[in-house]
Amino acid sequence: MGIDGTTKIVGIFGAPVAHTASPAMHNAAFAALGLNWLYLPFHVEPSHLRAALDGIRCLGLAGVNLTVPHKVLALAMLDDVDDEVRRIGAVNTVSIADGRLRGHNTDAAGFSTAIQEEFGLSLRGTRVLILGAGGAARAIAVRCAGEGAAAIWIANRTPANAESIVRAVGDRAHVASLRSLPEADLVVNATSVGLHEGDSLGLPAKFFSARHCVFDTIYRPAETELLRTARQAGARVANGTGMLLHQGARAFEIWTGEKAPLSVMRDALQAAIEGNA
Repeated sequence: MGIDGTTKIVGIFGAPVAHTASPAMHNAAFAALGLNWLYLPFHVEPSHLRAALDGIRCLGLAGVNLTVPHKVLALAMLDDVDDEVRRIGAVNTVSIADGRLRGHNTDAAGFSTAIQEEFGLSLRGTRVLILGAGGAARAIAVRCAGEGAAAIWIANRTPANAESIVRAVGDRAHVASLRSLPEADLVVNATSVGLHEGDSLGLPAKFFSARHCVFDTIYRPAETELLRTARQAGARVANGTGMLLHQGARAFEIWTGEKAPLSVMRDALQAAIEGNA
């Protein structure tokens, strides 16, 4: 599909954003459905986020995804938010209608679908340890509570941020240290630690066993130090590719009103992550 004066543009705001595989996934979906749309990455520093969001209106973009570090910060900058965003307190997808910016959260559903797909695991009755307290962690914690997780622990280097998620989630959630790990069934890394070579959460192999499922929201690199350590200790592991796919499919449907071509998006995403696109 050629770019012309009728091309609709969407994209992703983040800092950093160079690693994102979302453009490959969405642009393949647009091509498969014959839609004259284009998805672009935009490096946006937090200090420029308000201006960038206003620019969606000024430039006529159809919407954007938001990634680190914008998911909580953007809340106060939007005109409307849906019920999921109110519950979670974080936004990862913005659409526009009649000049008004509306916030959505597709991370929560994307996470739940990925956990079921990767591990065959229902969140109901599961004990979950979430590492981090940013926008993705908030979405995951609220989803776990909504689906009946038995216990939710939030571990974060800034305890006050973890406490704010605990207050939002309710009495099943607790602030935790990493000593909670052996009690958890599912361990989720919702931090950005692992994006760069040499990044380490400092969790030794002795913390993991074959009964653990370990999920890292990072998808590039495909195996972070956390996943490698857990896998070598016998745990089942999965990276964030499935979550990215399913949250992206929901964002695609919000913007276009079309059913997302999941198989096309999955293939394009995998090729991009493997460096073939």
